[in-house]
Amino acid sequence: MRYLSKAEIIRINRVQIEVYGGNFVPPYNFLHEENLDYLLEAVQAEMFGAALYPEIYQQAGLYMFNIIANHIFQDGNKRTGLQSAMIFLLLNGYNLLPDDEVLIHFTLSVASGEQTLEEVQAWFKQHITKAK
Repeated sequence: MRYLSKAEIIRINRVQIEVYGGNFVPPYNFLHEENLDYLLEAVQAEMFGAALYPEIYQQAGLYMFNIIANHIFQDGNKRTGLQSAMIFLLLNGYNLLPDDEVLIHFTLSVASGEQTLEEVQAWFKQHITKAK
């Protein structure tokens, strides 16, 4: 399994703001850096030798939900959360199926607090496919 590093998620945030606009506060645009550190541990966490989030869709959902809901960055959390999940999936041989409009609507629903972590993970389960 290929996980995203802290530097990669920071870079994803910076690129999202460079491409789509927003406010990047140097050096890393953090609002709650400790929430990113937690995410990086949680996505790989084990209990009694078993992964807490063993499925790819659970891990992708964790990336998206935690970045958005925990306001890791000053700006760009929604874009960074979605893009981090998508890159994580691609790195591990999966594609996200929905079109841009569905992705935007879903991301906004996560940001507005309409989705729990479990609901986000279930959504990913329904909307990913193994790359061919």
